[in-house]
Amino acid sequence: MIRTSRLRRVLVAVAGGTVLAGCVGGQPPVDESAARPVTVLGPWTGTQEETFEKLLESKGFDYVYQGTAAQREVLLSQAQAGTPPDIVIMPGAGELAVYAAEGRLEPLDEEGLYAKEEYHPPWTPRATGKSGERVYWVPVRVALKSIVWYRAANGRPETVGAREWCVGMGDDGAAGWPGSDWIEDLLLQTAGPRTYARWARGELAWTTEAVVQAWTAWGTLMKSDGAGPARWALLNDYRGPGDQGLLFDGRVETDERCVAEHQGSFARDLYGKEDHRADYTPSAPYLPGTWNARGREVSGDFAALLDDREKTREVFRFLASKEGQRAWARTSKSPVYSANSERGMPGREGSVTRRIVRDLEDTTLPRCLDASDVMPPAVRDAFWNAALQYLAADGLDPLPWLRNIQKVQEFEKRRPWMTGICG
Repeated sequence: MIRTSRLRRVLVAVAGGTVLAGCVGGQPPVDESAARPVTVLGPWTGTQEETFEKLLESKGFDYVYQGTAAQREVLLSQAQAGTPPDIVIMPGAGELAVYAAEGRLEPLDEEGLYAKEEYHPPWTPRATGKSGERVYWVPVRVALKSIVWYRAANGRPETVGAREWCVGMGDDGAAGWPGSDWIEDLLLQTAGPRTYARWARGELAWTTEAVVQAWTAWGTLMKSDGAGPARWALLNDYRGPGDQGLLFDGRVETDERCVAEHQGSFARDLYGKEDHRADYTPSAPYLPGTWNARGREVSGDFAALLDDREKTREVFRFLASKEGQRAWARTSKSPVYSANSERGMPGREGSVTRRIVRDLEDTTLPRCLDASDVMPPAVRDAFWNAALQYLAADGLDPLPWLRNIQKVQEFEKRRPWMTGICG
């Protein structure tokens, strides 16, 4: 949502574009674009949007923020109209790699826009091709995955039956991604980080045995001879009927109340006032065919620069800096986790928060970026759609859907693919 007063300013700026003011009284022309506010397109709405805006306002930045779940569509529309945002923040670098290959993004590594020593692998993945020679994106907020949430008062569950999983596949901007998270985690824990990274880089066919087994394991759990959560997973939004998450919402469409949720650390934002009642545990013991964790899946909201004005660079430097990360953590109502190695603890402490920070920083297990987030957009979308279709279909054989994704992957070989996915 764009606030009205700021919306007027940005519309005026867009109307004026970079038109030079005419010479009056012998004065040289003035570039009016230098005065317009910095425009930021990001994924946060609601209370997260308010927190982000307060962060920018705390530094006195002149900005316009637009938060939307449909970032891909909004960014594409604005880019085609010739009015792209100055800064874009997206969940995953795969989408941004396309814009880098087209020469639309400003390189960050030689401009002092972020401190390289403060971001360790896998947080600055590169793209194949010419654009991979530079760094074009930095994560400004990250999440821990490969975890299972449960109600703390009930204690950590020993096992979770098929009917006891809280699952919702719906989303305003990208339905199906909760299913890809399950499949990614299954492949990481069963086949290991090297196989996972090859698959995410497009070097492994979707019909490879390890990939087929991960899909089949997920399908077996979700469908479970008609007794699994597949039906209500397709009916539910991942945010729950009341946007309060699935774990604590009694109105969730299920046969019985669910007790555990395979979801990232951002689930606490959904739990709202109930977040203190939630605890988490590593997912490996609860996934079919796994026990010991072989890696941790993580994700990030990556910021990229489309404008080279110093005014824009100042905002970007702040967002990527340890100063900005610390300020964000202090002002946020819910924990904000960062990949910046020097940002310190989030402002709101607690045992769960400290453990998430510890697990994000722990390098005893490889940390691997969310695979669908780093894939080219067409492959990612085919993955998400296939997860929905497979869940809705009878039977457990995923090959018809995997062959379709493979066709898309072969076509998208001409696109840049990401490297440095596991650190």
